[in-house]
Amino acid sequence: MLRVFLTVSIALGLSGCTSLLYYPTQGQYFDPEKIPLEYKDLFIKGKDGAKIHAWYFPAKGPSKGTFLFFHGNAENLTSHFVGLYWLPSQGYSYLIFDYPGYNLSDGSPTPQSTVDAGKSVLRWIGENKESGPLYVYGQSLGGNIALRVIQEMKGEVPVKAVIVDGSFLSYRDVGRSILAKHWLTWAIQPLSYVVLSDKYAPDFDQEGLQAPLLVIHGEKDPVIPVDQGKKIFFSAREPKQIWLLPDGGHGDSFFIEGGGYRQKLLDYLAHLN
Repeated sequence: MLRVFLTVSIALGLSGCTSLLYYPTQGQYFDPEKIPLEYKDLFIKGKDGAKIHAWYFPAKGPSKGTFLFFHGNAENLTSHFVGLYWLPSQGYSYLIFDYPGYNLSDGSPTPQSTVDAGKSVLRWIGENKESGPLYVYGQSLGGNIALRVIQEMKGEVPVKAVIVDGSFLSYRDVGRSILAKHWLTWAIQPLSYVVLSDKYAPDFDQEGLQAPLLVIHGEKDPVIPVDQGKKIFFSAREPKQIWLLPDGGHGDSFFIEGGGYRQKLLDYLAHLN
């Protein structure tokens, strides 16, 4: 999806139109009750009183901690929640929210509005979660937003670990990387630095995360090249880990190899505690 909207932005020649990277949709894709999965429908107050739609999935049994899920650029939370549907049965609660302009959330998605929404939700979950550690998980575009949110919050809300899956550090750099993959767009790679802005991208030169970082990236990711995940890892400060999944694509980390990486993540969390 990122490839499609980057191409459109270049074709239109619209300087600074990072907003074309967002593809929100309306309506519900999947019903959690059919899994079955207990959930609560929430509206969190954002900047200037805007409503941020969220679903909260409580842990089954005593809670071991809570995840805050920043999803990718397409559809809405009613499809993305499936990525971590297995966590409640393992004792972890999680909350997933929609960025401005996605389904029931107010406003329009921009680099600034998505970061502002993420900060509002992080504050809310920090105040309202059950006892236990808080983990931030960002998939694809959500990883980029989550990293920026954590940096801007400067430890205001304690986070036990940050996990980014199939993500990237720089809008401009990932745009160039995507253009370089096809002969039709190879020659116009420099245009990514014209039409995209990194004003609201994370900046590891300025701020650390004040939390351990885990980078996950599929080596066969057709959307965000694996070198983008490596750049996040090498730019970040310790403590950090990277998992490169030989058979991983985009957004399938916890579904490939019979779901084996689910247990690996649970082991990682247990080691942190």
